[in-house]
Amino acid sequence: MPTEKVELVKGVYWVGAIDWMLRDFHGLWTPRGGTYNAYLIIDEKITLIDTVAPNFTDELLDRIRTIIDPAKIDYIICQHVEPDHSASYARLIEVAPKAKIVTSKRGAEYLSAHYPGIDFPYKIVEDGGTLSLGKRTLQFVAVPMVHWPETMVSYLVEEQLLFSNDAFGMQIASSQRFADQVEEWYEPLRSYYSYIVRWNARPVLKALEKTKDVPIKIIAPSHGLIWRKDLGKIVEIYKRWSSSPEKPQALVVYSTVWGSTRKMAHAIREGVASTGVPCEIFDLERDPHSRIQGAAMEAKAIAVGAMTYNVDPYYPTQAFMPYIKHLRPTDKIGVAFGSYGWGGGATSDITKQLTAMKFGEVLDPLDVKWRPTEEDLKRCFELGKKLGQKVKAAF
Repeated sequence: MPTEKVELVKGVYWVGAIDWMLRDFHGLWTPRGGTYNAYLIIDEKITLIDTVAPNFTDELLDRIRTIIDPAKIDYIICQHVEPDHSASYARLIEVAPKAKIVTSKRGAEYLSAHYPGIDFPYKIVEDGGTLSLGKRTLQFVAVPMVHWPETMVSYLVEEQLLFSNDAFGMQIASSQRFADQVEEWYEPLRSYYSYIVRWNARPVLKALEKTKDVPIKIIAPSHGLIWRKDLGKIVEIYKRWSSSPEKPQALVVYSTVWGSTRKMAHAIREGVASTGVPCEIFDLERDPHSRIQGAAMEAKAIAVGAMTYNVDPYYPTQAFMPYIKHLRPTDKIGVAFGSYGWGGGATSDITKQLTAMKFGEVLDPLDVKWRPTEEDLKRCFELGKKLGQKVKAAF
């Protein structure tokens, strides 16, 4: 049974759950586990912000019991209806019979659709609406499509504490609750953003603009670590990722059967590196696609490789293409490369897909028949060099 109490400010506690064994979150690779954050506000009206995935409901209740009897909860704030936030509600209204589910009109519609037959005791709030807890006040801000239509965030006015829902979140299991206590948070934050949030970058920018004049001392997301230092830095990272996330770096990704496309990929990477531009390389059969997506988001240039399998790109590359599409890659440079035997087709297919994604520039593809010769590898090196030069010219 949990015994530790984590207090964000006086009377506001983290009461979530840690999933040390989580390795896949909706398809997001989570090698360091995950966290479901919930927060308890002790005031005249006892209020719970968010809940946890259903298999952690007992852990949530155990943490609440270290602070207060769950039956005393007056309000449960539903910021987002996705089950990792909401699936504990049915149990909670049994344990806390006087509690009301505070959510938006659309949130109530979604909850009723997700859990038919459950008569939730709703209290509907509007965008900009407030809820008095006694000495403190919660204000609610609608942030549609960050990342569902009903999404909202909650702001504890007197403490300048933003319960940011999925924004500024990540999936990471840690014995520490605050980001300033953990050294390596950038990669989990980037992976989570690129996989969960980037497709809705424009709504994120609108939400950031909507809340830009709100004084914030703490950002408490629904997953991962809590932010209490250098908040301006974190907000700026989100702004960059939501507008122009590219850095002066490149990425080479590929899939292969007998190694020919792998040889080409490494020659291209060496060509990029010869210009001084950092370049990562990933094998799409061995590296998790959601892990690569974060690198793809920040890369200015992406070289996508595949052998031709029948007339199409080899399956791992084909499966990765939507991960690029969901980044909205309008400012990127792209190129296809690959090997084939008696008939090609992979690179022309990849080129069409990159063009349809509205890449800023798509170069002519590079094909090699059968196994690459020394001359072929020189052409690959020169292609990488060209990519590197274009990246440098863009910054």
